[in-house]
Formats: sequence, structure tokens, C-alpha cells
Amino acid sequence: MTARTGLAVLLALSGMTAGAPPPASGAQQRPAEVFAEVGAALREEADLRRIDYRVDGAEVTLSGEVPTLWVKTRAINRVLEIEGVDTVASELTIPAGEDDDAIAADVGSAIRQYRHYTIWDYVGGSVVDGVVTLTGSVTPDRDKPADLFDRIARIPGVQDVALEIFVQSASRRDRDLRQLIAQRVRRHPVFAQYLLLTDSPFRILVHEGEVLLVGTVRSGVENRVIEQIARQAFETERVINRLQVGGG
Repeated sequence: MTARTGLAVLLALSGMTAGAPPPASGAQQRPAEVFAEVGAALREEADLRRIDYRVDGAEVTLSGEVPTLWVKTRAINRVLEIEGVDTVASELTIPAGEDDDAIAADVGSAIRQYRHYTIWDYVGGSVVDGVVTLTGSVTPDRDKPADLFDRIARIPGVQDVALEIFVQSASRRDRDLRQLIAQRVRRHPVFAQYLLLTDSPFRILVHEGEVLLVGTVRSGVENRVIEQIARQAFETERVINRLQVGGG
């Protein structure tokens, strides 16, 4: 399941002059009113006030420089809410970051600090020319892909976010299975050391009775114990073990 940014945006670099008022035309639907409403919407927030715009019928073109992808997204969404606007063409630019490695470090920190990121979620990704691609699997208890987009879009230098995150089943069986496996792992004496960690190095992903184990454990013994616990759970139909041993 892939979504580039979740925006209904027409990215058409048209080369139109920004900030110019629309030409008077009886064929256009309320152009003067739309132009005024766009200006009013952008003036309501400090980060949006320097954006230039042009109205051509039901299409609005936004141009200029904005500090982050979050501000760009905010501007586009605000304009799309205006009655009479069908599409937004974005010519907005975002300053480049220091480098992709620095952005990747900030993205990793943003994911780890997300308060709803649990042992039942796994999110990884990559950064290429400021474009962040997030992959993985998350629980369905809230819109975690949207939450993560919101967090990462605020990072300076991020040009776009591609969400390739799978949302797991919301069935009661899978919810109970997640809880059961995690509880048994946490109570097992082999894993007592992990109780002191704020972020588990291994993840337990459950979808339609299938359990996927990913991440890192410290020994082959831990690897075998987690897999055994997952297989012994009554509702488990299949276990895929992709755990890596290492990390001392």
C-alpha cells in the first residue's frame, strides 16, 4: 500500500507568474472571490504569508519558498478547503538539508520518539535527495502512517515523504495474539534485561494469525525462545523469523 503524501495535489510546473491577480472573465467561477479567500487563508498563519499564488478558474498555483514539507502541505490543504478550488498546482520549494545522512538521523529519531511506536510496529526507510521513503508494518489502533508523515514533514531538508507502510489487521484475534506473545516474552527470564530499555530491539508483527519476528536479539537462545513463544500461542497460524543475532 503506497501513498506519496496523501495529498490531492496536481504537481504541474506551469511557469505562471506568481502573485498576479486573475484576469476578469465571465467564464470563470467567482475568480475574484476565490483569489481573496486564498489570500485570507494564507495570511492567517505566519509561515504561509510569504507564499505567492495565482487563481486560474478552479485551479490555484502556489509558489515561493517554505521552510519545511509540513508548511508546504499545510498551505496546499488550506487552499483545497476553499469552496471553488478543485486543484492546487505546487511550485513551492523547500531548502535542501545538510545531507541525506543528517536527514536520516533526524528521521530515525522522530520514529523512535513517536509515543505510539510499540513492540508490535516496525518502521524503516531510506533517504535519497531529501525524499524519505518509509516502509514497515504498524498496528491499526490509530492512523500511524499519517502521524509519522506529520512528524517527518517537519524535519528541515525533507522534500517529500513516500509512505509504504502496511497496516495490520484490526481483528480481535490478532489484538489478543499480539498481547499474549508480548506478555509471555516480557515475563520470560531470558528477556529480563530488555525491560529496562525504552525501545525494544526486536518487533512482533501480527496479521491474520501470521507472526513476523524482526529486529535484533543478543543470542541464538533469545532467538529460539521468541520463536517458540510465538509458535505456542493458540491462535498462531504461521511464524516467520527474520530476527538477527548481534548487538551485544
